Amino acid sequence: MNYSTNLKNSIPVVYAESLMNRGGTGVYLRRLLEGFIQCNAHVLAAAEKRLMKPSEALDTALSESGILKVFHEYFTLPALVASVSPSIVHLPAFAGRSPGGVPCAVTLHDLAFLANPSWFPRLRSLYYRLHFSRVARRADVLMVDSDFTGREAVRWLGVDSESIRKVYLSTESMQIDPEIFQQFTGISDKYILFIGTVEPRKNISSLLSSWKVVLQEHPDLKLVIAGRGGWGPVVLKNLLRNSRGVIWTGQLSDSILKSCISGAELLVYPSFYEGFGLPPLEAASAGVPSVLTPADALVEIYSEISNIALNHKPDSIAGAILESLDTSYDEKNLIEFASGFSVKRMAEEVLGVYKEFSR
Repeated sequence: MNYSTNLKNSIPVVYAESLMNRGGTGVYLRRLLEGFIQCNAHVLAAAEKRLMKPSEALDTALSESGILKVFHEYFTLPALVASVSPSIVHLPAFAGRSPGGVPCAVTLHDLAFLANPSWFPRLRSLYYRLHFSRVARRADVLMVDSDFTGREAVRWLGVDSESIRKVYLSTESMQIDPEIFQQFTGISDKYILFIGTVEPRKNISSLLSSWKVVLQEHPDLKLVIAGRGGWGPVVLKNLLRNSRGVIWTGQLSDSILKSCISGAELLVYPSFYEGFGLPPLEAASAGVPSVLTPADALVEIYSEISNIALNHKPDSIAGAILESLDTSYDEKNLIEFASGFSVKRMAEEVLGVYKEFSR
């Protein structure tokens, strides 16, 4: 469907300041704008006190941060956006304010901050619970990453289920030459991979405990941890630096990360809680299988292509890893699965939500 025609006289605006975020919200927004370009969609992106086409936003080096960024999102941009009489304003990262009288869409990735506040630093947890909850409740429509997150929104926020729209996340192909990562790191051994911020809900401590069991049968195998330090405990970070066979790379550039994924034997993602969980999808796009724990969203999305451990404990994770290392996987099947989660498909579904508010 050509949404550029349907939305010609009713322009949606998406706040794009979070493009500068290298975390999940930044990845989501970049892929959404890329999808809009592929759909030839008539959508504007608001950032840097400007309204831009999606292609311009992706090419703009955003510089605002801190208090200045917050000021523009809540005061400058609403006035600017109101000048084009948008059909709807989309807040993809809980930041910003819709102009008065304009419908507001909010993307809700997960509700971990309400499900288990202890997973986050105290002040961060308080901010998430107060600010995110208020923004979500005020939205005219909530886009969620999974059916599970939709149920969580009803449970924790008390929102009307009629205001919820499920839009699965997306991935581009992560399949490139594994030698790029090998040359960058000097790692020539086979390895399994974890991708993500070092934080409590990712269950990395259980992964490290399971790793000791895996090493007994695969002494030459390596465990690569690719992700920033985050707010994980100091003792865990010390284990990542000093455990046998474990290589903590920190956060990698996009090209190095793609190469890292492409060269892995297996992705292991032992998280306690996810709203979607992008790394298993990114791994599948490179033909790499995954071992997952039974977090509800992971089971919802990946049960047909992944080995899901019985529980989140080390013995269960180790057993699933060892079984997967001895199992042959159909690379083409994994890539075909991931292709169903394209950036164009995600953008089309978001545009469908926008269209509900077109005039």
